[in-house]
Amino acid sequence: MLKAAGQKAPVSQPILEINPQHPVVLRLKSEEKRFDDWAAVLFDQALLAEGGQLDDPATFVRRVNQLMLEMGS
Repeated sequence: MLKAAGQKAPVSQPILEINPQHPVVLRLKSEEKRFDDWAAVLFDQALLAEGGQLDDPATFVRRVNQLMLEMGS
């Protein structure tokens, strides 16, 4: 509608909502060493779940693989 009127549509920013009681989020409290990796994986998963595309899929796969290996140790 805005486009038809010759106006630009406003750019919307995605909002990531986190359930602070979810077991994965609760586990982050004890994962201080790898917190940044866990946070990046959770964000990327949310992006994928909404039909988005990752900027760097190879980094996502590397992070997930590394975190899974560490969980098994």
